[in-house]
Amino acid sequence: MTELLALTPEELAELLGGTGRARAVWRAMLQGKDPFEDPGLSRPVRARLRAQTFPTPFFVERRDIAVCGTTKLRLVLAGKKRIETVLIPSKRRTTVCVSTQSGCARGCVFCLTATMGLERGLTAGEIVGQVLLAMREAHLPAIRNVVFMGMGEPLDNLDAVRKSVAVLCDPSGLALGPTHITLSTVGTTPAAILATRDLPVQLAWSLHAVDDALRRRLVPTMRHSTESLRQAFVDRLSESGGSLFVEMTLMDGVNDALHHADELIEFLAPFSPSVRVNLLPMNAGREGLHASPEPRVKAFRQRLRDRGLFCTIRRPRGVEARAACGQLAIG
Repeated sequence: MTELLALTPEELAELLGGTGRARAVWRAMLQGKDPFEDPGLSRPVRARLRAQTFPTPFFVERRDIAVCGTTKLRLVLAGKKRIETVLIPSKRRTTVCVSTQSGCARGCVFCLTATMGLERGLTAGEIVGQVLLAMREAHLPAIRNVVFMGMGEPLDNLDAVRKSVAVLCDPSGLALGPTHITLSTVGTTPAAILATRDLPVQLAWSLHAVDDALRRRLVPTMRHSTESLRQAFVDRLSESGGSLFVEMTLMDGVNDALHHADELIEFLAPFSPSVRVNLLPMNAGREGLHASPEPRVKAFRQRLRDRGLFCTIRRPRGVEARAACGQLAIG
């Protein structure tokens, strides 16, 4: 038995004995129908589905909708594990922020997900299912972007992430463009970074600090120097192309001084001009830490821009629904 949502249309066609049958199943799922029960599919197709595949078991336990329209879905998975998925609408499109694990083992001190610890990695079908569910939210614009920035560390569950990307990008499946998918990672190990060479997605590095001692304070599970991780990203980009987003969660009095900006400028020199920096003032949640004041964030941005780096400040979405970066947790 195979999880249906973990099968690409090509794999499903082989299982069902025909491309047309596979496309019909995917068409039904995209329309929000249950392919195991849909009378629009032939009896032989439904019988073969039941005999050889199984549905991804999860349901929406609650919805939290912020004033801006950002929607957080709390999903119950098999084994009663819970995750949160965030839908971020703009005028013409919606971005869905998916989780790759229930909880997380990385322990980032500014992130609420870290307080859960790691419960388990998600299956490829559970990852794809979050996007499929988001596509059915009728009150939102069409899904155009997917970001692996929810609960969990994607590189700690890379096999499932790799398979989910294949399904998401298949033209006969969800048909998302690879350049519209971003994978965010703390950069667990150089080997894990290089293992993403076959993934045609955008990469984002949750860096937060250049100095190794400070970075280990912020991400206490790190065992590799920032220089060794940087080299892995450089090698990965040189082989696979694309650009890199560097994410800096700025905390008041921790990593937001101008000398931190200067360290970052020097550190990113090997990437220029293929790097973009996103500054994220820390969102509320963890005790003892606070967001950098806006003047300091702007000064940090200006320092980087003065040295020719592309730098933006990411404005939080969904804070009042606890749906912003670093706020996802099941308490």
